[in-house]
Amino acid sequence: MNKQILKELEDIVNRGLTDSFFPVVSKNSVRIKNMMVRKSRKGYIVIDAKEGEQVAFTEFKSTALAIAKSKAKGVNNTEKLMILEQKMAKHYHDALFYENTINKTTDSFVKETRRTRLDIAQSEAERVRQQIDYFIFS
Repeated sequence: MNKQILKELEDIVNRGLTDSFFPVVSKNSVRIKNMMVRKSRKGYIVIDAKEGEQVAFTEFKSTALAIAKSKAKGVNNTEKLMILEQKMAKHYHDALFYENTINKTTDSFVKETRRTRLDIAQSEAERVRQQIDYFIFS
């Protein structure tokens, strides 16, 4: 195809996407309207491209996308989502700890109690993740 035709088609698609809440993935970022989510060494940065300022820094991509979508809609749920992320991080790190303990210990009683705690931590992390997903998919 002709490069000019491809460029025109790309412009048409990009113009339509700027008005929708459809996420656009490019190289190292995800854009939702005027909001951008970028991966950093320690997590994800949510940036308001229109204002040119950082809105939030998150550990999980799902939280960053939820914040970006909420802000793009004009709703400020950042604090609520950051609280949910703190809960999810706690359960996630607990699960990592319990898994490590299960793998390292030789005491069967300790293994069994850690398996129970691991199951609880994983289910709680999943429950919180579903609450965060609600903000993404609503």
